[in-house]
Amino acid sequence: MRRRIILATLAAALAVGLTGCGIPDETAVRDIGPGPKPGKQTSGGAGVSPPTREAATTKETFTANFLNAGAGEPDKMAERIRGYVSESARSKVGRGVSINVIRLREPATYTEVGQETWKVTLNVEQVGVLDGHGSVGPPELTNSTVQFTISGIEGDNTWFVTDPPKDLLLNAEALTSTYFIPQTIYFWSLDRTTLVPDSRYMASELDKGRQPTRIVDWLISGPSAWLEPAVSPLSSDTKSNQNVPYPKDRLDVALNAAAAEPPPGTSNIDMVLQLGQQLMWSLRQYVEVDLQLLLDGEKARVFTRDAAFYDVNAANRAPEGPELEEAQPERFAILEGKIYRLKGSPDGGRQPLPQLLLTKGVNEGVVSAALARETSDEGLRTAAALVIQQGGKFKLRLVTAVGDSVRPPETSALGFASMGRPVWLKAPMNVGLVVADKKLWRFTPDGQLERVALPAGIDEDVADVSAAPDGRQIAVLAGGQVHVLGISRDGVTVQVENKSNRRVSTPLKNVSAVDWSEETKVALAGAGQDNKPAVWELSVDGALAQRQYGDSGGTVTHLVAYPDDPVASEFSTTKVMYSREDAAFDLAGDKPAIEADEVVGAPGEVDPDKVTSPFFLLD
Repeated sequence: MRRRIILATLAAALAVGLTGCGIPDETAVRDIGPGPKPGKQTSGGAGVSPPTREAATTKETFTANFLNAGAGEPDKMAERIRGYVSESARSKVGRGVSINVIRLREPATYTEVGQETWKVTLNVEQVGVLDGHGSVGPPELTNSTVQFTISGIEGDNTWFVTDPPKDLLLNAEALTSTYFIPQTIYFWSLDRTTLVPDSRYMASELDKGRQPTRIVDWLISGPSAWLEPAVSPLSSDTKSNQNVPYPKDRLDVALNAAAAEPPPGTSNIDMVLQLGQQLMWSLRQYVEVDLQLLLDGEKARVFTRDAAFYDVNAANRAPEGPELEEAQPERFAILEGKIYRLKGSPDGGRQPLPQLLLTKGVNEGVVSAALARETSDEGLRTAAALVIQQGGKFKLRLVTAVGDSVRPPETSALGFASMGRPVWLKAPMNVGLVVADKKLWRFTPDGQLERVALPAGIDEDVADVSAAPDGRQIAVLAGGQVHVLGISRDGVTVQVENKSNRRVSTPLKNVSAVDWSEETKVALAGAGQDNKPAVWELSVDGALAQRQYGDSGGTVTHLVAYPDDPVASEFSTTKVMYSREDAAFDLAGDKPAIEADEVVGAPGEVDPDKVTSPFFLLD
């Protein structure tokens, strides 16, 4: 459902989102006439480039700069790294436009091995490989220790790497710095019903006037390798007819006719319309007024931020702009088997529960719950999936409503020894997923359950599942590892695309829960490097990581997030609730623990230790 967005205080640690990195230079951008009006993003000189070798006067700064030297345009990457290496050792430095992204688990250590010479040792996590199209793919290296030798004089800028590492390395922190620009591009789902995001990292040193052209090139090159099996790329014969003139009120994109060729097996689809919408979302931050699509053999078509634009991205809730009002998602928790609103909800949680929960026999014996709604052809559709216990077995109680018309509740026939938190898949909201007896199951509103096959290696020990806002990706926690998987849907059938399987590199150990927090990010609970429980937010490629909260209590057993809207995520704080054995938490505000007076409408005195399994209404 389209709702107004939260405009919360900008969280500095999350201000850098997902983006894309450059590819080799294009041809020159043609003359675009007068300069931009005041306030527009402007073209001009290059942005921030990584520091040169001479910028450091200490071994610590030199090491940090060396690990950032590969940031920026990929065709300059290897040469910049070679600039840090002594002439006699430069032949050891590899070449190419891909680089291994690492995350430091602890500060570098230095062992003096000669006069003014140190061996540097890094304890690292292999995050992935940043390629020439700005995508971070799965890691190719497995080593957790990196060593190289440096020489120099403290206080002087004469430092060199005298024995470089054998692989090109980039500190993951460079992707969250001023060296890269946030960017998300989009591809249509396999069923051509919604857009699916693809994270990229663009070099900030690329001239701003050339950035839209770079994004179009990425779209033509296709989705990230791991995502490709789950989305619909442009035709392989697609070509660009010109660079994208920028800055300009109207963004002109000129492509050949192949760009609008329908994929095999599709019919009755306005491919030009879908191509324009895909370009509008991918180039959103550069579109000042509108976008004109110029296709060979077709009449020019103009696209704006109209209702159809917002509707094609299932992760989006409301238009962007100054009319956005501050709001809060609806929050709930379970107390002694019943669902109650929390005070952090709109109007202090004083509104009645949704009508479908008020049906006799529905809101009782509840262990955990998922509540979601979206606009359908029938009207506003709301769905609840409630985990209950009957006869010593866990089952699902399912109830749906269109407007105020509530269907009779259905209870699954199958029962299980264990069952996790259920989730609904959106776009359309006609099926959900749940982990039961360490397997993944899909469920439908009529109470039917069916096993969902997962790739080999993650099918036998599933602990949690989360659904992306687009309804075409899921995050699965299995064997202590988080995997992001693309899915295809046909009616109520859910199929995991086995080749679209991405393990998320994380600084956490013993991950216990996962949920989607943004269209390209997930929230995780686990143990930090200090072995204390913590909640982190990570990009699905593992490259961006930010600690959200540290908890001195026990293991987190339940975690939920309210995904940020893509058009307002930079203005929103991450919204996460979770529970452990003896407490429940809402990370909004200064006091995260959910207190007794925050449970609205509960009879008698509330024991906060019995407040469990908080959740949001997802819309």
